[in-house]
Amino acid sequence: MSKNKKIKGPRTFYNPFYFLFDAIRNLWRHRATGFASVLVLTSCLILLGAFGLLIRNIDVNVQKLGLLNEIVVFVDYDTTPQELQIITEDIKALENVTYVDYISKDAGFESMKDTYPDYADLFDSISQSGDNPLADSFIVTYKDTAGANKLEYDLLQIEGVMKVNNRVDYAATIENFKSGLSFVFIWFFALLLAVSVFVIFNTIKLAVHGRRNEISIMRFIGATKAYIIAPFIIEGVAIGAVSAAIAYFADMGIYNYVLKNAGVGTSQIMNMFSLIPFSDMQVELLAIFMLLGIVTGVVASIVSLQKNLSN
Repeated sequence: MSKNKKIKGPRTFYNPFYFLFDAIRNLWRHRATGFASVLVLTSCLILLGAFGLLIRNIDVNVQKLGLLNEIVVFVDYDTTPQELQIITEDIKALENVTYVDYISKDAGFESMKDTYPDYADLFDSISQSGDNPLADSFIVTYKDTAGANKLEYDLLQIEGVMKVNNRVDYAATIENFKSGLSFVFIWFFALLLAVSVFVIFNTIKLAVHGRRNEISIMRFIGATKAYIIAPFIIEGVAIGAVSAAIAYFADMGIYNYVLKNAGVGTSQIMNMFSLIPFSDMQVELLAIFMLLGIVTGVVASIVSLQKNLSN
């Protein structure tokens, strides 16, 4: 044997699929803790998705109903076009006004017909009588919520204004509800996320402990640190990716079930609210799930490796 001939390391050192196979093998060896890691992280992501879908629907419906930064101004029934023009200019001249949208009584009537299709017969009879009970109106958009009450007072001082609907109380109620819901969600999410990191941490710890002799041999024959830790990092990535996929399909199933049964057995008030199709949010939701799941798995793996491979 030639003196210059070098001893080659294991062939697996050069196998591109070695890391993946090794990670799968580790997960199978410790499948109980691996299953627990996936279960806890999946629960965390399902909670995140459910909250995100709920908040998105609240925002869309609030915007649809015009509850955010809007005041509706109704004018006298006998207001002439010239007077309407003057009222428009007076509204635009007020402080805190960002936009003024004129809604004729005919346009308002048609909008109500579209909003309440179950009362088509009633609207048809009103149309045939030619007696439109609505008044011309303006939708005034303002920028400062704190000044909404003052703006309402100023609007009522304009000649020809009959009534003003200030919806700032409704908007404040909804915002308070969202804030309370966010507070509860953040605490539950933080708790579940911490438990997820802890469980994945212990899963990687058991994998490192079970292969301590193999790791010692790898170090002895000159394996790099990156080569040794790569399978464990991939294991964390796999846990995060699988959890993200399960959470995504779980939220999709739950949301589509709710969407399918929305309005069944509910009041007419509830039917005024609509749910966004899941397809409008699916790409964003899946991307967030994958990013958060994989990052959580990688962070937990790195922390565990630093603790258990320091010797």
